Amino acid sequence: MLIVRESAYRTVPWKNGGGLTREIFREPAEPAPFDWRLSLASIDASGPFSIFAGYHRTLVLVQGAGVELEFDQHGRSRLTRPGQSVSFDGAWQTCCTLLQGRSTDLNLIVASERMFSATDGRQLTQPYSVQTAQWPETLVCCISGALQLTNATGQSAQLRSVDVARCAPADGAISCSPVGSAPAYVFVAALGYRSPG
Repeated sequence: MLIVRESAYRTVPWKNGGGLTREIFREPAEPAPFDWRLSLASIDASGPFSIFAGYHRTLVLVQGAGVELEFDQHGRSRLTRPGQSVSFDGAWQTCCTLLQGRSTDLNLIVASERMFSATDGRQLTQPYSVQTAQWPETLVCCISGALQLTNATGQSAQLRSVDVARCAPADGAISCSPVGSAPAYVFVAALGYRSPG
């Protein structure tokens, strides 16, 4: 388990220049096109999202009153509670409207032809097991509250909002438990590579 704290995230401009994002992970590193990227974006004003043709996107609301996303002819989606998420094609024309001020969102972007992903988000009031053995990469992010993680080898770490654990198959089943009496919200993304041909 590799733990990355929010204070270590790298700030980079949006692809369209309309804002800033804090990059958590990017594989491979620049200048190569990434296969996948996890970042945390602050949205200060309504406006268009960057276009990422060839990529699949998942957006998770972390803080703020929320956003409404309009996907042109593909409909719209409204996120109003931390932990709510939406997945969509990165090639879609996407316009974001802030509902009541600034919003912070977690963004997972995956190259559609090279990779596939499975995501899950849930509020925890008791321990929850995350399985890593079948996936090359598993990302565990604390959206709110605090989480205690323990992997199959006994390695343990605590996550607070919005720290991320990058897990490998050797981590096995990871126990995620809320810390204290308040519930915690966890977002899990499992990533795999498509076979060529």
